[in-house]
Amino acid sequence: MIEYFVFSKDDVEKFYSDLISLMENVLADNIPQKYPDNISEDYVRNMKTYIQDGSAFVVGAKDNSSLAGFSWAYALDVFDERRFHVDMICVNPSYRKRGIAKQLVKMQFKEAKRQGIHVVEAMTTRSNENSYNWFHSLGFEDERVKVKLEI
Repeated sequence: MIEYFVFSKDDVEKFYSDLISLMENVLADNIPQKYPDNISEDYVRNMKTYIQDGSAFVVGAKDNSSLAGFSWAYALDVFDERRFHVDMICVNPSYRKRGIAKQLVKMQFKEAKRQGIHVVEAMTTRSNENSYNWFHSLGFEDERVKVKLEI
């Protein structure tokens, strides 16, 4: 049975290797460019500090003692508007299609409202059609489109 929880700094240590593995999955799914080999570990190592200082809100889903997924979000200001940015949603491939990501994001919506924030944003790529379509199924809309040209 899946149990949902808000991460503490101690949970980062408890699930350290699972977090790195999940982070590697999400980066591979979303970043086509070559990125540093240790970036997943850097993210996870910093996560503990961000949770401790309150600058990140991380929620998780566990199945017994195994981490099935997590999502990381934080508040930010975009010009004169306070927003909650969903930075990472990582679900172990063997746990996908069970509504875990949706439940994790709903927990983040609840936290955003608790903080008085009424706009939630996320970034995905159109090439990751599953992610792009999933966000739209939740009601997200395109706000800006990033374009590039290789010359």
